[in-house]
Amino acid sequence: MRVIRRISAVLIGVVLFLSGVLKLMDPVGARLVVEEYLKFLHITFLMGISGLIASGMALLEAWLGAALITGVWRKVTTVVTGALLGFFTLLTVLLYIKNPTMDCGCFGEVIHLTHLQSLLKNLVLMALWALASFPLRKQEITRKVKYVSFPIVAISVALFLLYSSLSIPLVDFTPFKPGAELMLPEDIDDPTDDSTPTLSISDAAGNYVDSLLVNGKLMVVSIYEPEKLSKPNWEKIGTLMRESALLGYTPMVLAASTPEIMESLVSAPEILFSTYFADRKKLLTLNRSNGGATYIEDGLIVTKWGVRRLPDREKTAALSGTDVTESLLSENNGDRLKFQAFLLYVFSVMLLL
Repeated sequence: MRVIRRISAVLIGVVLFLSGVLKLMDPVGARLVVEEYLKFLHITFLMGISGLIASGMALLEAWLGAALITGVWRKVTTVVTGALLGFFTLLTVLLYIKNPTMDCGCFGEVIHLTHLQSLLKNLVLMALWALASFPLRKQEITRKVKYVSFPIVAISVALFLLYSSLSIPLVDFTPFKPGAELMLPEDIDDPTDDSTPTLSISDAAGNYVDSLLVNGKLMVVSIYEPEKLSKPNWEKIGTLMRESALLGYTPMVLAASTPEIMESLVSAPEILFSTYFADRKKLLTLNRSNGGATYIEDGLIVTKWGVRRLPDREKTAALSGTDVTESLLSENNGDRLKFQAFLLYVFSVMLLL
């Protein structure tokens, strides 16, 4: 029975830890999921703190997962885990009954579950929790070294959230991930399908010019909240646009706003010559960073940068002269390896220390 309890606790811990970390890697995406839940539950007055709720819940999942895997503070961890899983189960029951058109967001953008699949997943976790928890008074004693490994992992996860908040996700699992090919809305059967990388853009007159996105080398800056961009970031965007044009790219700004608002905020009006407009949610999916850049060649998404790390002239020149396939691999494999190394590090600390 002792072995069954331990295995059950570790299985729950792995699921919760991965669920939390995948959301922490993409805090903007996690915030969007929370906003959908707030709308569904009719508590939209909490929209202003949806980002804090998303990050807090993801941290709680990751920390609980780490506590279950390491086995620290078993009674408290068991009670809190049971309460969290019970809440998730009741919520998925409600989702299954009401069947709204939204994703549960259980594993961020990595795995998309139906409401039934999400409910079954939570029921399985509740069954494992029961196996791991009872009798509660007979929980095994934890090795003292685990009270060292848990804080190391907890701090590492918090630092990972800080890093993710200041950059775009290390690994992109959205439909607009590097390597995806943009499709024109008229070329697909269901333009509302969010799993298809389609992006509709219009000029200031309201004319749709979607075909511009699938022709030539584009340096696209997406701005979904122009009022929140600082003056230095506007200047960085203006510099990128001008240098990209000189290097043979077609510079393009995609904004979720009106030309009037743009003109009142942009300190370098010359970047407006290539400004187009798109749906805010689509821009959030294209690039999680407000003011981030995306390199697209003939409709193929090659790589992305956050607004804090926009490419300099040397980088854009090097990409312009490199085969697109080579650029795709070299620009994105490094970040994927960083994420894999992080997971290897934290699981090594939890399981081996």
